[in-house]
Amino acid sequence: MILHTVIINRKTMQKHGFVFFRYKKGVLLELHQYTFYLFMTRCALYILLSAFFSISCEKTHEEKLEENISHYISHSITNSSGYQPMLTIIQDTITVGEFAEMTLLINENDILKYREEIDKDNLEINKLENSDTGITDELLLKSYKESLKSCNKSIKVRLDQNDKLEELRHNKAVAFYVAQHKCRLKNGFGVLDENRFYIIASDKDEVLNVSDNYSESTLKMRTLFNTRYLKK
Repeated sequence: MILHTVIINRKTMQKHGFVFFRYKKGVLLELHQYTFYLFMTRCALYILLSAFFSISCEKTHEEKLEENISHYISHSITNSSGYQPMLTIIQDTITVGEFAEMTLLINENDILKYREEIDKDNLEINKLENSDTGITDELLLKSYKESLKSCNKSIKVRLDQNDKLEELRHNKAVAFYVAQHKCRLKNGFGVLDENRFYIIASDKDEVLNVSDNYSESTLKMRTLFNTRYLKK
């Protein structure tokens, strides 16, 4: 009887122990799942907040450019006293391919002009060398020959450029941003005057040139393009 009781109690204990073990395992599993859920929720919330703040705090392309223009004018332009930015307008976005196409057209036009000049120089050289008087103006002859040499050299430079430009024709990367910037600056009498500047900026919003003359700004753009893409 005692033995039987012991066996029963043992089985009962085993049974209760087993039930308790299952219950404990289930609680731990639920606890782990709940903890993991909280952890993932916090991670997701952190990622969303980080993305929100990075987007809200990130400056737009126009804001970056305007900030760089203001810094450039304040530190690089003579008589920038009283500088007050008013408005910045991005007038054009020029790709590498577009500028390459434009430069090809300019080069072809230049080559035609140089060849016309060469024809004129050759004609004058022939006249001087075959003069009926037998007297040749050596200084004038030398000047025509130097002009001839210069024209041939200029043609060669443009033909070499054209080979590189042909490779760049389909490049869609941004080469330059062209912007117009209005601001106020103090004049010689200390009065604020409205000023207009033409800006050339890189694809990274870096200010490359500031000028109050549009033609000068265009010429500078050609120089910058040649330096960055054709002299490598």
